[in-house]
Amino acid sequence: MPPPAIPMLPQPIVELTNSTATTLHYFVSRANITPNSFQTNTVIAACVMFLAILIAWNLPILRDAIAGLKLFTVGVHELCHLAMGLSCGGQVVSICIDPNDGGATHVMGLMRTTPRIPRNPYAMPTFAQTFWSPSAIATLASGYIGSSIVGFLLVFSGFNIVASKACALVLHFGLLVPVLRADHWIAYASIIGCEVLLIGLWFSDHGNALRFYVLFVGVMNLFYVVWDYIDERLFDKRNTSDCAQFSELLGWPTSSWFIFWFVYDSLVFTAAIFAGICVFRRTDDEMYREASKFLPTR
Repeated sequence: MPPPAIPMLPQPIVELTNSTATTLHYFVSRANITPNSFQTNTVIAACVMFLAILIAWNLPILRDAIAGLKLFTVGVHELCHLAMGLSCGGQVVSICIDPNDGGATHVMGLMRTTPRIPRNPYAMPTFAQTFWSPSAIATLASGYIGSSIVGFLLVFSGFNIVASKACALVLHFGLLVPVLRADHWIAYASIIGCEVLLIGLWFSDHGNALRFYVLFVGVMNLFYVVWDYIDERLFDKRNTSDCAQFSELLGWPTSSWFIFWFVYDSLVFTAAIFAGICVFRRTDDEMYREASKFLPTR
């Protein structure tokens, strides 16, 4: 008996597949991922900033000093929940943005109206696991995903002075928004301090050191899951972490969801570093000359 015939793809599809593979191979072969000294220092600074934020976020005095940046980070995270919840047809009941208790966005109308039949008849699902819906999961996941996207853009921009100056304009107005919700003098003082530092770095040497400020905020947003989870474990904050919410809706321990989202954020962080190295191929002098022409301060 002759062997069965192997199905062949249509010729246009084969040509398209070969063309795409050739194009990807061309760009990969042309990509230079060897960092120069400027980019190497940026990568080292980003890694050190992760440890610095991990310490500052949890120590009593330092966590108040960076309350302004924490409000911005928590606000971005909750804004992503808010946008996705409204997109899925939900109704926002309340939103809380607190530098120490974290954030919480309550959206109604996303859960199922009829209970879900468990696959295992001997299983005892919780109430939330019985009524969860794709809209509820999408709204919950949008917080970490949105924070990672914002963090990716800021870390990526930290490899270029001009891009950092553009991001600094967004951060300037973004830091002013929490003033509307701040209710303590520590929050006001921290926001003012963050704004003064931002403006000072902008007018100092054409914003040459501004990229480290942007990089710091980028790392803080990208790894929000770490601060969210540790806050809950160490300080038993009033607003539970999204990892605990995932555990309540889908099962799995809270620590397992933390590992899942931490691995995801680590991959996004790695992608931001490689993107910054590949895109911003400039020497220190070239980058400095470009920065002196973009919204010059002298």
